[in-house]
Amino acid sequence: MNELWSYVAGNIYISCVSLSAVFCYGAFSVLQFLVTFQMSAYLRVLQNRIETNGPRDKQIYYHHKTIIELLNEYNVLFSGVMYQEVVTASLQPCGYGYAIIKAIKSKDTAAFDLVYKILVSTSGPFIMCACGEEINQQVEKLHESSYSCKWYEEEPKVRRDIFTMMLITTRPITVNYRLFIAFNLPCFATISKGFYSYLTMIINFDEN
Repeated sequence: MNELWSYVAGNIYISCVSLSAVFCYGAFSVLQFLVTFQMSAYLRVLQNRIETNGPRDKQIYYHHKTIIELLNEYNVLFSGVMYQEVVTASLQPCGYGYAIIKAIKSKDTAAFDLVYKILVSTSGPFIMCACGEEINQQVEKLHESSYSCKWYEEEPKVRRDIFTMMLITTRPITVNYRLFIAFNLPCFATISKGFYSYLTMIINFDEN
C-alpha cells in the first residue's frame, strides 16, 4: 500500500512539474507571437504610408520612433531569457538525440517519448528565431520603402527627416541580446550545427 501511494505521489509531482513547464513555455510562445504579429503589422502600415503619402507624413517618423522604443523594451525584458534558451538549445536536444540512438539500438519503446522531447526542445529556439526573423525582414523592407520614395523632390527639412530614418534602418535595431547575438534564422542554423556537432562528437566517443 505504501508503494502505491509513493507511486501516485510521484506521478502527481511529475505531472505538476510538467504542466507548469508547459504553461510557462506556452505563455512565452504566445507572447512572442503576439509581439511579432503586432510589430510586423505596424511596420507594414509604415511601409504603406511611406509609399502612399510620401515622406511628408510626419506621423511616419513618430510611429517609427515608437516602434524602436517598443523593440528596445522587449529586448531589455526578454533577451536574457532568449539568450539562455540559445545557449542550452544545442546541448539539450543533443542528450535526447543520443538517448534516441541508444533506445533504437536496444529496441526500447522509450524512443517515441524521446522523439517528442527533442521536438519540444528544438521548437522553442525555432519559434524565437522565426519571430525575430519576421521583425528583421519587415525592418529591412521599411528601409527599402523609405529609400524608394521620391525624397529627392522634397524640401530640405523633409529630406533630412527621411535621411535620418534611412540611416537608422540601414543598421536596424533587431531582436537581440545586448547587440551580441541577433535572434533570427541564421542564429537557428548555428544552433542546429552545434546540435549536430555535439551529437557526432558524443557518438564518436561512445564508439571509441
